[in-house]
Amino acid sequence: MGSKTRIIILHMKEIIYTVLFILFALIMIFLFLYMFFLKDSDTPGKQPTEPTYTPGVYTSSILLGDRPVNLSITVDSHHINSITVSPLEESVTAMYPLLESCLENITVQLTSGVPIDQVVYDKSSQYTASLLLEAIDNALKKASD
Repeated sequence: MGSKTRIIILHMKEIIYTVLFILFALIMIFLFLYMFFLKDSDTPGKQPTEPTYTPGVYTSSILLGDRPVNLSITVDSHHINSITVSPLEESVTAMYPLLESCLENITVQLTSGVPIDQVVYDKSSQYTASLLLEAIDNALKKASD
């Protein structure tokens, strides 16, 4: 009846560009969905940005020579308020002269919100600082339970 045959001429260059454009669009859509929607649901064990503690005073012991020394940490629900050492006898301060200055440096950093694994200390007090940080970490583990 009156139907005319239509002939469509497609150049191979146009087909390749169209397929590449569609692939590029699909990749962009997938990346957009992943960045804004799927990324948060893929991390079920996401750590909170601030540590949470049970408010109170927690202690940890350090053995310096033959003298036990208690490290007391006062925390509230989200940060460390103070760190003290007791009993600090004169013989302990004579044998470990960097103990008080190192503890003061660590206390200033931790009470200002620096995470325990990012505390900076002087190379000359490396042993003392690592000993104190280990004891502080033990007490903070008690506080976070």
